[in-house]
Amino acid sequence: MAVARSGKVMFNPHAPAPASSTRSLLFRQALAAAFKARRQSLPPPPASLPLLLEACGTDIPGLLTRAGCRDALNEIRARIFCAPGRDVEAQMWWHEAVATAVFAARLAQLRQASVATSFLASLLHRSGEALALQILARVEREHRTKLDSSSRRDWCNGHGQELLERLVRAWSLSPQIGSCVLGWTRFGEFAAISPESASLYFGRLFAIELLQPDLCVPGALDHAAGEIGLHEGLIAQLRLEGGQVRELIRAMG
Repeated sequence: MAVARSGKVMFNPHAPAPASSTRSLLFRQALAAAFKARRQSLPPPPASLPLLLEACGTDIPGLLTRAGCRDALNEIRARIFCAPGRDVEAQMWWHEAVATAVFAARLAQLRQASVATSFLASLLHRSGEALALQILARVEREHRTKLDSSSRRDWCNGHGQELLERLVRAWSLSPQIGSCVLGWTRFGEFAAISPESASLYFGRLFAIELLQPDLCVPGALDHAAGEIGLHEGLIAQLRLEGGQVRELIRAMG
C-alpha cells in the first residue's frame, strides 16, 4: 500500500480514520460485554411450556386452539425470536423454527419417535443464534451502526452454540430434548442417531425447501431421505402438508 509524503508528515491515505477505528473498538467491546452479561441472564421458560409439550404430543394442527399453547408459542417467540432492528432475520428464523417443528413432529409420528421431543427440540434448534442476534441488534442500536450480512452471520454462528447449551440447562429441558436440540447437526457423522434428531434434521430440510427454495440443492432432500429409508410416497405426503404449515405460520402472525 502506497504511503504519501506531505511536508514532513507521513500518512497512509487508505488507513481508517482514528475516529472510525475507535468507534469500531468500542463497538466490539460493547458486543463482548453484552454477550458476557447475556450468558448469565437468559430468558426464563414460559410457564405454559408443559401444556405445549403435552399438546404437541397428540395434535399438532390444533395447537393454537389448545389452552395455553398459543401463549407458550408467543412467549417463546417474544423471548427468543424478537430482535428490534433485526426484525427480518428474527422473523425468518422463527418461521423456520415453526415449520421445522411441524415437519419434524409429523416425521416422528410416522416413524414412532417422540413427537413432543421432536417438536420442542425443532422449535428451539436456532434459539442460540436468535439470542445472539438479540445481543447484536441491541448493541447496533446503541452504537448506531450495523454489521454487514456476512459479519452478522459469523457473530451469530460463533456465539449461538454456547447460548443454546446454556438455554437447555436454564430451561431444565429433559435429557432427550437437550440431546436432540444439541445433537441434530451431527446427523450422518455416526452410525447411530436418535430418531428424534433425525426427525429434526429432515424437518429442517423440508422447512427450508418450503420457505427458502432458492437455498435448496435440487434432489438433496430426496437423496438424503433415501439413505435412511424415507420412501418417496412419504416425502411426497409431507410436501403436500406444506400448506398446513404455512397456515399455522400465518395464524401465529
